[in-house]
Amino acid sequence: MFSSNKLIRSFSYAIEGMTHALTTQRNMRIHFVVALLAMILSLVLDLSKLEIVLVFFSIIAVVAAELFNTAIEAVVDLTTSDYHPLAKIAKDVAAAAVLLTAVHAVIVGFFVFFDKLFPPKLRDLNDTGEMAIYVAFIPLGMLVLLLISWRAYTRFKKQG
Repeated sequence: MFSSNKLIRSFSYAIEGMTHALTTQRNMRIHFVVALLAMILSLVLDLSKLEIVLVFFSIIAVVAAELFNTAIEAVVDLTTSDYHPLAKIAKDVAAAAVLLTAVHAVIVGFFVFFDKLFPPKLRDLNDTGEMAIYVAFIPLGMLVLLLISWRAYTRFKKQG
């Protein structure tokens, strides 16, 4: 049976996980800042639907990889406090996944943004036409990033 309380609680746990990663992982904070900048560029530059999807996919891939990396590091730290070569491998491989997705995102960003920035090809926000509905998702994504960042910031301030 469908329970809205369980659903809300599961979303709350997911946001708590994101908040934890954002407050404890410096690289996650860097990813969020870069994601916000990419979203701002996506809003003001004249990007196609496909280019917007590629930018969002790259953002999600990097953030997800960083979340998996954080989870793997936590599990490894939970199971052993001593140096173990297998623990090192687990942490190194998880970090490599983040590096790989971040490099992918930089490559996508280069192909998507370079021609739009040099020379600048700005979006006419007064005449988005059929792109209006797609462009509307960009501020929504920015809002989600900012809300999670604000929650992490207030949590971090309470801890410190």
